[in-house]
Amino acid sequence: MNPSTTILLQEWKRISKQETTAIASREWTELNNLLDQKNRIKDLLDDYDGDDYSETDMQLVSELISITEQNQIWLQSEMETVRHQIQTDECSLNTMRKVNQTYGSQDGSSYWHSYS
Repeated sequence: MNPSTTILLQEWKRISKQETTAIASREWTELNNLLDQKNRIKDLLDDYDGDDYSETDMQLVSELISITEQNQIWLQSEMETVRHQIQTDECSLNTMRKVNQTYGSQDGSSYWHSYS
């Protein structure tokens, strides 16, 4: 048992909860920063052996797994929403381009004058 592992896992849990908030508010830069912080903690935890983890640590790991799974589900849902918005925006942009090609400026004269 090593108290350092418990401290690191508690910090990981705190960051995981912040991830949930970042996903919900679509703060993608903040989410990336939090993921970087978790990776640094993971690197520190890699220095410990299985015997260094207490029963409390194992409970924290179970909680972290649950939070991470929920965050993954939530993130997938948010990503799908963003993908849909991008597709909608691209469709609108293509429509605007077609309208601009049809009704855009025609060498200084009105488009309708070409039919006169």
